[in-house]
Amino acid sequence: MADASTVHRDAVIIDGQGVTVLLPVAQIPQPPIDGKAYLDRALEAGVSAQNVTLGIGGIGMGTDDFRALLHTMHGHYCYFEIEPKLMLVETAADIRRAKKEGRLGVIFGLQGLAPKIEDDPSLVRILHRLGLRIGQLTYNERCSLGCGCLEEPDSGLTQLGRIVIREMNHVGMAVDLAHAGQRTSLEAIEFSSTPAIVSHGNVRALTPSRRNYTDEVLRALAANGGAIGITAYGPMCEKEPGRRPTLDDMVDHIAYVADLVGIDHVGIGTDFFEAESPVRFHAFFRVRYPEVFEHYTIENVYFEEFNRVDHLPMLTEALLARGFSAEDVGKVLGGNFLRAFEAAWKG
Repeated sequence: MADASTVHRDAVIIDGQGVTVLLPVAQIPQPPIDGKAYLDRALEAGVSAQNVTLGIGGIGMGTDDFRALLHTMHGHYCYFEIEPKLMLVETAADIRRAKKEGRLGVIFGLQGLAPKIEDDPSLVRILHRLGLRIGQLTYNERCSLGCGCLEEPDSGLTQLGRIVIREMNHVGMAVDLAHAGQRTSLEAIEFSSTPAIVSHGNVRALTPSRRNYTDEVLRALAANGGAIGITAYGPMCEKEPGRRPTLDDMVDHIAYVADLVGIDHVGIGTDFFEAESPVRFHAFFRVRYPEVFEHYTIENVYFEEFNRVDHLPMLTEALLARGFSAEDVGKVLGGNFLRAFEAAWKG
């Protein structure tokens, strides 16, 4: 078996959903853990780039609009000025440069595009100029672009959704189907002229959460050249109700996608949010979305042994122990998202 530390060190590691470098509401860095700042722990874990969530909707509580998004962007721009270990990612080459220079690349992304563009497709081009590279079409609910995974019935992609995808394809912004309903996902994949992604989501055949994806969607995603980031979020990995999922369960989801559609279409999207507030978790997740969270709390929503960015080397060890080759582990850790981003971003 290949040496795990060598494989991990050599990989270009991309977290398809790292959530945040700055808290979106307070605009401050995440607090230290074990005396180490988040940024230092991420770099020590070998992360080259992560998709961070901008704005408030889908990640906090409050006004979810264009101005809120601009304020979060502003906070990151200011952070980039004073922290040389960070860099904004606008091209695939930037991710490779972040790896070479030992910096953390920040990919600007959204969880719920419609409210941020206020249903105005012209803002897609403007946001791209400001650095936005990943646009998640929906959150859990129906919006002007399509339906989220909890919406019944899923009526699919809207005409405005098709227009927005055209704009995203044209300027070079990745279409993210995380949180989208199955029909909306299938129609968006079919309509997009560049690879779509699922920044963070799992396999419905293994865990029947409505946040997870059917084999039909996974096959379509792969045929389009895209990739899904398997997440460590407990509700989306559990095999038995009441049994807290483990890292081995996450590897099961990765292996399932690799077996179903090929190793080139699976990555990671941890959804680790280390600065989570117990109040926000209760009010925003447990109260609003009991269909997803049910018996989960802030204490057990991640795996007991795998719940922070500095735990990522454990995933490399687990993948190698499962029999994945060093080359395939590199694809899962970031190579597949790098390829999909290069195609979607057009460079």
